[in-house]
Amino acid sequence: MARGGIKPGPGLAAYLEATKSADILFGAVQKHILVKATRPDGRRQDVLHPSEMIKPDWCHRAAFYKLLNPPPKGPTTFVRENVFQEGHNTHAKWQKWLQEMKRLGGDWYCESCRQTFWDDETPELCQLCSSPLLTYAEVPLNAPALTIGGKSDGYCPEDNCLIEIKTLGLGSIRFEDPKFLAKYELEMEGRGQVVDLVRMWRDFRRPLPQALRQGQLYLYLARHFEDLWVDRITYFYEFKPTQEAKSFTVLYDESISEPAIEGAQLITDALAAGRPPRCNINPGGSCKNCRALDTAGAA
Repeated sequence: MARGGIKPGPGLAAYLEATKSADILFGAVQKHILVKATRPDGRRQDVLHPSEMIKPDWCHRAAFYKLLNPPPKGPTTFVRENVFQEGHNTHAKWQKWLQEMKRLGGDWYCESCRQTFWDDETPELCQLCSSPLLTYAEVPLNAPALTIGGKSDGYCPEDNCLIEIKTLGLGSIRFEDPKFLAKYELEMEGRGQVVDLVRMWRDFRRPLPQALRQGQLYLYLARHFEDLWVDRITYFYEFKPTQEAKSFTVLYDESISEPAIEGAQLITDALAAGRPPRCNINPGGSCKNCRALDTAGAA
């Protein structure tokens, strides 16, 4: 196989499609990104991730199987990777601003000694080698007793809050809150269906449902397992079509996280017992998430 290629599999089609680009350089960039996406990204496979736990179709049984036998990285596309990178860029921008304001605490990675250290205040130098070459490494939120591991986008000690940074596009609204989006969809003669972006952004006044649940779960982990005194979470939203921004601050409500915590405890107990839990999406049966992972004769 040529150097930098992709092994046979679902990702090969996207890679081959990139080779058809009329612009050689553009095609080369696409292939580079697709190859890069196949490499390990450091995402832990031995923990439950809050971003998965808050989804409506989070299946306890499927999560159990994935922890026992982590699946390989799935296929991707250049568009998807481009979206992910734009999200990373937005995170870095807001984190840099908070760092410049001396309002950011959390983990910091030193580019010189390649070590990570925690600081409640925004440091100017590495605690270990005094280098100024520091990169924000966000806020670890781990609960080993519940097999949960994750990170929040930021921590502002003087405000007693965590930070979540989100980009908002039509796709995310259509997926998470289609009823809200439907109010701004218009039929235009000769143009089909369009969305009134101005009115929609004007009326966007709270975090999307999954982001709300994820933030509350982060607060639960911070308070109960990381000894961080936080009682709220602030969301920074950037609207992709216009680059306008809004913020929302939500107070801690432990009851919102109870279903996810109970599910994590159930999965952790099942791992200790060596027996998969029942499917919580389709009690007495299986759902699309666990059906393919289920083993023959599983209870």
